[in-house]
Amino acid sequence: NGDSQDSPLKAVQMLWVNLIMDSLASLALATELPTESLLYRRPYGRSQPLISATMLRNILGHSVYQLIVIFVLLFKGDSMLNLDSGRGQHLHSPPSQHYTIVFNTFVLMQLSNEVNARKIH
Repeated sequence: NGDSQDSPLKAVQMLWVNLIMDSLASLALATELPTESLLYRRPYGRSQPLISATMLRNILGHSVYQLIVIFVLLFKGDSMLNLDSGRGQHLHSPPSQHYTIVFNTFVLMQLSNEVNARKIH
């Protein structure tokens, strides 16, 4: 079908996002030294929630923030930044500056979220 449109994120970009997110999360877990208070803390009970209210608030807040920024860049970024639109290009077309900015913004927001989410409590 010749009418197929290109995706904002190519397969290689999605692999990079996965590599960055998994690698940095693993490093964060591996390099965090245990504290004395953590070693002596009683385990959480079975009935306690896995995600605390603070964590849920941070997850929802950052999700809404990322969606707003990415959607603004995706649908209005070309006109705001005076770029050729990446939307509507045919499948397998060369990468556009528009989609490259969307991708880079997404990666930078993910990286900043990982740094900010290391210590929630």
